Amino acid sequence: MKTSEEKLKELTDDSVWVFTKQDTNFDEAFKAAKLFAEIPNKESVNIEDYFTRHHARYGINTDRHRILVIPQFYGLITKTPFFERGSQYNNENPTAVFEALNACEFQGKQYNQIKSEQLLKLKIRAIIDTADNNKDWHVLPLVFSFSVLRKLKEKYGITRISKDAFFTYVMTCKSFEEVDEAVEFIAQKAPITKHIARYKDRSRVLTSFLNNCNLFIADSSDIALNPAFDDYFHNNFISKYDLDDLHTQLLRDVDYSYFLYNIQNFNINIIDAPTVAQNITKVSTQEKIVVSPVIEDDDESEYVAKVDDIKESNINEDVANEAHRIAPITIDGVQVGRRFITNPLLGKIAIKKAYYCCEKDVDHKTFKSKKTNKDYMEAHHLVPICFQQLIWDKYKINIDCVENIVSLCPTCHKAFHYGTKEVQSFMIEDLFKKCAAKYKSIGFKITLEEIKHLYSIATQKKES
Repeated sequence: MKTSEEKLKELTDDSVWVFTKQDTNFDEAFKAAKLFAEIPNKESVNIEDYFTRHHARYGINTDRHRILVIPQFYGLITKTPFFERGSQYNNENPTAVFEALNACEFQGKQYNQIKSEQLLKLKIRAIIDTADNNKDWHVLPLVFSFSVLRKLKEKYGITRISKDAFFTYVMTCKSFEEVDEAVEFIAQKAPITKHIARYKDRSRVLTSFLNNCNLFIADSSDIALNPAFDDYFHNNFISKYDLDDLHTQLLRDVDYSYFLYNIQNFNINIIDAPTVAQNITKVSTQEKIVVSPVIEDDDESEYVAKVDDIKESNINEDVANEAHRIAPITIDGVQVGRRFITNPLLGKIAIKKAYYCCEKDVDHKTFKSKKTNKDYMEAHHLVPICFQQLIWDKYKINIDCVENIVSLCPTCHKAFHYGTKEVQSFMIEDLFKKCAAKYKSIGFKITLEEIKHLYSIATQKKES
């Protein structure tokens, strides 16, 4: 572990967690998203003018459309590219989370439960919304802050810390692995950064916590865990979910987008005071729950269902750009062997790009999905997802990308999994021709023969 002197030496003016200097109030963000969702002909209308003329409809406290960046950070409106400054609002859409909130009583318990989930999903880098200095920042700030304060209490009996220490040693961390380091620095009463005034002026992350939930309490100088929520949150969230695994899974823009834009059912409420029973009852689980993205099973049934669940109106397909560039994450299970992380959002985007047609044959008939009212199609990775690591090692391509996913009718999809080798070979040959241009666009130089080999299909040698 580095010393506090080394830590302080690393810090710059830009090292603190930042939430934009606009209104951090979640409820205001929801109202702005509600107005955005009602804009007619969104692709062509002047959104700035529309927002100025109609903001009073929901009592939004500003007439400036730039407030829309706040519901984007909270996952109520899509944002593409995710980690770059600015947004073309005409291309964005309300998310599934927004629709779930919109169906609730405003500020009722169900609303507050979904709101709590979205606050817990906030990620540094996503909400900093600047270019270069935050590339490797992968902290969920509310979860991280709670973890530090809880460990200080458990290990050292420290129940309050100064905001100066909080800004210096908590709000400058880049990864979940730095929790213990932050605890030790604060317990040692290490010196405060010379940048403290700049951090307090620039960052509004702590303000977003205090304005939107009741997990923390603070005065002008100190911050502490709220004793009414401390055990409840620890027992029903921190101890329940595999947070180490979760932090690992959210490295790609598209994976974080899927996580942020869809309900994960945390079933936690850090706004309304928990009952006595909730506060003392610990959730009993033999294994911590993996949250998201989905882990694909051998028969792809869970993946296919989750793809079908996603509505076209809740996505911006541009978020899939560059998904092939980030190394895949694998999980080693004792009983199931190696399994691979896949993102249903990519499957939906691939189907959308194929206009809900079977890419083997556009004339293949299917049925209307009851979830989306679109022609039902299934997403299939042409280069099988079980070879994710092998392909990455050879080509530096993450094959969980739109370029490697084809839209198939159920019959053609089943042919890949249950057809004879002759049937599989015919399917691969035909679809490889249609994927060749997409593979070339991302520099994926795999050959037809290699793909057949992955399916255990022997290829005939060419005569000399």
